[in-house]
Amino acid sequence: MQTKTKQEEEILKEIRDLPEIVQKKIFKIIHFFRSEIIISETLEETATEEFLSVCGTWEDKRSIDKQINDIYSSRKSTNRTEKLF
Repeated sequence: MQTKTKQEEEILKEIRDLPEIVQKKIFKIIHFFRSEIIISETLEETATEEFLSVCGTWEDKRSIDKQINDIYSSRKSTNRTEKLF
């Protein structure tokens, strides 16, 4: 088997003589690490970048006070949560 890096070669040397059951456990750990940690971090970074890409695009000539007043005046009262408590 051709290895790509020196580290890969060293890892293979370390696990080569381990019992098969231990190798299976190591495989599960590596698989978990790749699928749950590395990929999740990449997806999270991408989501953050996408979110930040729209930041700063809001343009509104109204004053801050006017914007806040408009937000409050557009809210509606609701009793949707009364049954929950």
